[in-house]
Amino acid sequence: MRTKKPLLLLASVATALTMTGCVATSLQSMGSAPMTTAHQPKTTPNGENEHALSAEAFGTLVSTGFNVEQVNAGGGAISYTFHPAGAVSPLFVNASAAGYAGTLQFGCNDMPCSSEYNAWLATDDGDEDYTFWNVQGRLTLGAELNVGNHFFVGAGYGFQLFYGGGDFESKRERLEWQRLVKNYDERFGILNAASVWLGPRFGENGSAGAISVEFSLTGATEIREWNHQLGISYFHPSGFHGGVFTNPNASFVVSLGKTFLF
Repeated sequence: MRTKKPLLLLASVATALTMTGCVATSLQSMGSAPMTTAHQPKTTPNGENEHALSAEAFGTLVSTGFNVEQVNAGGGAISYTFHPAGAVSPLFVNASAAGYAGTLQFGCNDMPCSSEYNAWLATDDGDEDYTFWNVQGRLTLGAELNVGNHFFVGAGYGFQLFYGGGDFESKRERLEWQRLVKNYDERFGILNAASVWLGPRFGENGSAGAISVEFSLTGATEIREWNHQLGISYFHPSGFHGGVFTNPNASFVVSLGKTFLF
């Protein structure tokens, strides 16, 4: 009877070692992460309507992401936000579109990765740079409130769609066909999108600008497929703004833009 425990232990270890080679490495489209566009805080007083049109450029260098690395990319976005007048002025509707492209390498930084996938990474094919591009669109409804004269808080919910192409998309499809990876999504997808933001205004009625900290989520039905993004942005009264973001597909993204109010 005493020999059963060591045998059971050896069997458990052997089973665990066998299973580690069978774990499917996961990949996802670069367009599934939240769009890199910060919400423009409302500048007009409560009760007045506001139209805000923003254009911005963003990029990243030697960034890492969800089982990808050496991400070098750049792109741009345009965003329109409308606040109605009257008692419902805190409410808003936002429509945004973005496009970007770049290169990356496959990697293994979201454990576990299968031994077969790691073996492929060690080949010349696994060490290559792959091109990718994505277009994104987003429609959001939400509300933003002024808390006193020097603080604001807001939240929004809507949908984000994406479509991607390039060598990266083709390669991850072939890798799934070869059973080396499991893709969380395809080239095209429609995702739930939610975000919350808050921050202070500086000076009288924001005359010295505002800083906004924003947390965003995009995802489908499974919890594991939800992606998050954290960003911090500064908005100058002249309309110029800039920010830094991080999400699962890029460890850091820098954004610069201009907002026009009318």
